[in-house]
Amino acid sequence: MSAAVIATVIATASTARANPADMFGFGARGAAMSGAQVAAVDDGTANYYNPALLARLDTIRIEVGYQAALPALQVDGQDNHVDSSHGVDIDLAVPGHLAGTRFTIGAMLFVPDQELTRLRNQSAQKPRWALYDNLPQRIVFAANAAFAVGERLAFGGGVAFMSSTKGVVSLRGLVGFPRPEQSQLDLAIDVNLDTVRYPVAGAWLRALPWLDLGFGYRGGFHLTIDLAFGIAGDIGLRGQPPVVEDGHINLHTVSQDLFQPAEFTLGGVARVSDRFTVALDVGYHRWSTFQNPSAHIDPPDLDVGMFQDMVHIQPFPALPDPHFHDIVVPRLGMEWLAHDDDERRLFVRGGYHFEPSPAPEQTGEANFIDNDKHTFTVGAGLELRHGLGEVIPRPWSVDASLGLTALTPRDHHKTSPIDPIGDYRSGGHVWQMGILTRWQF
Repeated sequence: MSAAVIATVIATASTARANPADMFGFGARGAAMSGAQVAAVDDGTANYYNPALLARLDTIRIEVGYQAALPALQVDGQDNHVDSSHGVDIDLAVPGHLAGTRFTIGAMLFVPDQELTRLRNQSAQKPRWALYDNLPQRIVFAANAAFAVGERLAFGGGVAFMSSTKGVVSLRGLVGFPRPEQSQLDLAIDVNLDTVRYPVAGAWLRALPWLDLGFGYRGGFHLTIDLAFGIAGDIGLRGQPPVVEDGHINLHTVSQDLFQPAEFTLGGVARVSDRFTVALDVGYHRWSTFQNPSAHIDPPDLDVGMFQDMVHIQPFPALPDPHFHDIVVPRLGMEWLAHDDDERRLFVRGGYHFEPSPAPEQTGEANFIDNDKHTFTVGAGLELRHGLGEVIPRPWSVDASLGLTALTPRDHHKTSPIDPIGDYRSGGHVWQMGILTRWQF
């Protein structure tokens, strides 16, 4: 019975995919333009959207903001209580010159204000939102460098960082048999966080006086939970000779905790007039490399003495392929200079993007839910031209964004009439909002 309980606890699946910046954007200006920024970004959030455009900045930039996303996702009308995402985003860009070339270094950081990181395992059959659940509890950090080639070309790149988890949970002592309440077990936990790095890169080109083109690449990666669980000790009752001396059971499991597909983005921004610009991005996301995140469990190492031949643990079945597929994500963003005088400038922004679901209809035992997503965004930015006196003489600005992601309702029909979950419908929406202050020095 103990072995079965342990196997049930460990045989779970994590549900985290991507990270907050990937799902909800980064910075208020970019979010207000629905993320169409690979050629249009003009501030420190280039660290995320396209590091090449850091080379276009001619002043030191420090940007601090706050962003939040509030999901309301349901299965058959019942809220799944997917966590909200909210935290502080920080961008830094420091321009200079190297060997006569404009050279800029930069960094970005998103810090959630709930937990810095969290591991969540759930039943492998429980319906869960494959792209949303657990992702808010992630630190996102990247460091970049960029250089310009003349006035019309720039390149940039860097490294982003995440952490994977490896650990051992051990219980040692007396396992009460046949009275489990007499068990005396000491618990020991040893967990390590190993750094995972993935590359980011970009390029920018001024193709025409009114048209800029951009390219961005973000490497794919997956984070794993590598856990070992063991119980070692005597089996019997306190004060009596043990029924089994020095017995043990050891289990080892590896599961995927966080997945990010490799992303390739091409985009352009057109200055339609002195006051109006339009940006269009098209991203290719390689979700076909997504693997089943459920725990892979090695055959247990078991020694229960004279009861060895009486214990039979069925081998754990192979994990089915989730059959995710690659997707193409178009993004449209617009910015209008609504007011411009010697004191201030006011920008109005909007955008839309469509993200098709990479997940097929969930007809088998797995329940990795995702739906097609339509996102509509609006925002505004106020720039004060004269700064804050002698302390900060350069212009500074405040930007705000608001977005709504509507998930197209989707029906999932099970092929087996005795499936324990049965048919269901998924749907919902996500509200997103952010504010960012931008400072120049």
